[in-house]
Amino acid sequence: MIKHIRPLLARDRDEEHRAATQLELLFDLVVVIAIAAISRGLSHQVAAGHGAIAIVHFLMAFFAVWWPWNLFTWFASSFDNDDAAYRINVMVMMFGTMLVAANVPAFFHEGSLSYGFIGYLILRVAFAILWMRAGIANSHLRVTAARYALGQIILQVGWAIVIFAFKPGSVLFVALFALAAVGELFVPWYAEKAANTHWHRHHIIERFGLLNIIVLGEVLLGSTIALETAFEDGFEFSLLSLALCGAILVFSMWWLYFCEEEHLESTEFKRTFIWSYGHFIVFAAGSSVGAGLEVAIEAIAEEHGAHGDPSIASFAIAIPIACYVAGLWLVRDRYMLRGVHGAFPLFFAVVIALTGFLPYSPIPATVLLVLCLFVRLVSEKHGHRGGV
Repeated sequence: MIKHIRPLLARDRDEEHRAATQLELLFDLVVVIAIAAISRGLSHQVAAGHGAIAIVHFLMAFFAVWWPWNLFTWFASSFDNDDAAYRINVMVMMFGTMLVAANVPAFFHEGSLSYGFIGYLILRVAFAILWMRAGIANSHLRVTAARYALGQIILQVGWAIVIFAFKPGSVLFVALFALAAVGELFVPWYAEKAANTHWHRHHIIERFGLLNIIVLGEVLLGSTIALETAFEDGFEFSLLSLALCGAILVFSMWWLYFCEEEHLESTEFKRTFIWSYGHFIVFAAGSSVGAGLEVAIEAIAEEHGAHGDPSIASFAIAIPIACYVAGLWLVRDRYMLRGVHGAFPLFFAVVIALTGFLPYSPIPATVLLVLCLFVRLVSEKHGHRGGV
């Protein structure tokens, strides 16, 4: 029995050839399901003309899925010993994430989070147990582990109050949800102040890159659906051009993200948190571009798609692309590029967002994103600031 339960010791920061484990990739599969459900919910609500509430629901649901993934990724980078107890614990967390994913459709339609909370509670309690094990095995990280474990358990009480004591969808409900989310973000910052965990920089960069590929899969799916619909409608030009734009968008977004191998070249405390938390914008925006493509498909295929207002579909594509570019500036480019090179991503983000006012924004937004990528690649040679 002892060989199946080993001390959850901190891993070596300088370990070579650290790669994502099969268990981490399995966890990502669960996240894929959840993100796909969230993207579908966003596209359906936006197409129905409920843009404002759709954005609120999307951000809330995406946070509920991204945040546990984020916490688990950093923990695994620091402590994963792959014993039987660790595997079972993570599998319990996966089941909790599955419950959250299963609750997504009901949340978008009715605002209900009851079953999602049960899943969230399961995965967070299981995660707290992992932190307790880490605290027991690493005396120098005992305070850090205790803050993580207690913070997560206490916050579940707050989540229960928000979800069950207030009317879903009300202004007070949304405000308290945001407050609880801020509490979640505070816990790691407060815990790491005691002593930094032994996360592995290259492993973290790889894990975040893999999730970015997952969210970009939503854009590929939207492009594929456009092709399928175009074939059914007898090679409809507008749908074919939308599919082509979708493909170019995802390729450009992928290249823009991976144009730098050293995505996080500094381990400085503040920089690390900005990079980690700022990726919420990158991931959420990447996923919502796929939703925007589906909204555009409905607007083209149906005579009164998107409530007869094509501008809804235009903004549903332009705004997420702009947020994706701005998110990359926040987490990476403002640190890596100097002078005017460091400001150009924000310029492109603003201009791309404004293409939503044009009659058929996918084409100008796509052209501008390709141009943004070209300028970024040129800046890679002439505008580097160097390591921090």
